[in-house]
Amino acid sequence: MQKFSGQFYCEFDRFCSVKIVDDGRVAYAYFTQGDDAVGDVWLYNQAEAPKVSFWNPADIPFLNPVEYLNKDAKIAPINAADEVRCEWLETSDGIIEVDILIRGKFIAQLSPGAKPGFSVLVVKDGPLALIY
Repeated sequence: MQKFSGQFYCEFDRFCSVKIVDDGRVAYAYFTQGDDAVGDVWLYNQAEAPKVSFWNPADIPFLNPVEYLNKDAKIAPINAADEVRCEWLETSDGIIEVDILIRGKFIAQLSPGAKPGFSVLVVKDGPLALIY
């Protein structure tokens, strides 16, 4: 299975970035400020989604189970950094948010403290992603 890791910096505040890690089983995005991950969201499973929600600590990072997934929303694993685009926005109250697009398709949104963030690939709020 395909592995990928990349870091994407905010163009107006280099202290903030999104780090995407796909270990060949599952992919996550992490909102970072300096060296600290302050937000995270599940992006996609490469391995088959578990049929039941059983969160065994030995299985970290967790695959998102079937009951949370939009059955029509499939995404191919990221192959290269140029397949990812991060659109950064500073809200009126000074919070930086980022939309994550893969191959031009909006997939997830993160902000500091969002654990988890939002995803268009889920149909039920869960511990790995919230419905966008």
